[in-house]
Amino acid sequence: MVCQQVFRIFPRPARRPESYDLKHRWGLVIRKAACDALLLLPGLFMFAPSTFQIPSGCLTYRPARKLARPGRRARSDSALWVPERGAIISRAGLLDALHKDQIQAWLQPKVTVRSQKLVALEALARWRHPQLGLLSPHVFLPWFSEHGLDEALLMHVLQEVLGLQAYWRRQGTVMPVSVNLPTHLLDDAGLPDRLMACVQAKRGRACDITFELLENSDTKTACALFMGACRLVAMGFGLAQDDLGVDYSSMERLAGAPFSELKLDRRFVHGLSADRQQAAQVLGWIATAKERGLRVTAEGVEAQADLDILQQMGCDYAQGYLFAKPTPAFELDMWMRQRWPA
Repeated sequence: MVCQQVFRIFPRPARRPESYDLKHRWGLVIRKAACDALLLLPGLFMFAPSTFQIPSGCLTYRPARKLARPGRRARSDSALWVPERGAIISRAGLLDALHKDQIQAWLQPKVTVRSQKLVALEALARWRHPQLGLLSPHVFLPWFSEHGLDEALLMHVLQEVLGLQAYWRRQGTVMPVSVNLPTHLLDDAGLPDRLMACVQAKRGRACDITFELLENSDTKTACALFMGACRLVAMGFGLAQDDLGVDYSSMERLAGAPFSELKLDRRFVHGLSADRQQAAQVLGWIATAKERGLRVTAEGVEAQADLDILQQMGCDYAQGYLFAKPTPAFELDMWMRQRWPA
């Protein structure tokens, strides 16, 4: 094992200030032939010569560069090594996962706050990795960003959602679905056209799709965000600001982009009924949204007391474990009939 070789070379962690902090953005790059791998060793601090050889193999180690920010394309031959699970996540592996449909769209209901009536679904990606098991988005989304595959993942999830919507229409049900869209992708002026082409190819309807702009990335300029958002809305798509409150930029976007919906991040919803300061902040956001004619959805609702407070504040919709967890699409039909019979 590569990890065992590393620990034999570095039997004890270093304490020097200039040591590399592998818990955060630095690690060791393992170069073997044309393949790089970033060694993820949480909590380990070490330093090393700039280059050294492992006698038992042809591995060359060197200090790693920082991880690429969302939207920056990594080297096409790079790979991420996850030692505790014994797997290498490469660009080819990510593309293979999409091709083999290992990455699926799980769906979480969105309900009205007043009556808990089902009004829409949110598609959340899950990866059934053959070695790592079931992976949630916060684990693998950075891998796709590191390899410049955000759009490939977006299109994969969108195509699955469009297929499900076509099936539901044949059953006599129209179900809007929201899909997460990394904001930095709007730097590409051609993205809205490609999204619409995908919808038309699946004979879907733009009005049944809402794109949620994620807070973990941003466009290079405010103009790119505004132009991309306006084109999506002009094509008939819904547009929501996801994770409101996580970053100041989300508030700045309210003045520029044509959103129809705001989504409160779960960290501001959980425990809302017991925190007056938090409640005042949420009330202010809801009031701002109402002034702009926007609908408000609270994410991560887990307690009835929090739901009651949201209703008093005038929040429109809610989603969270109080109603349902994200559910695989093949299990959704029966579950919906049991919880929300027609």
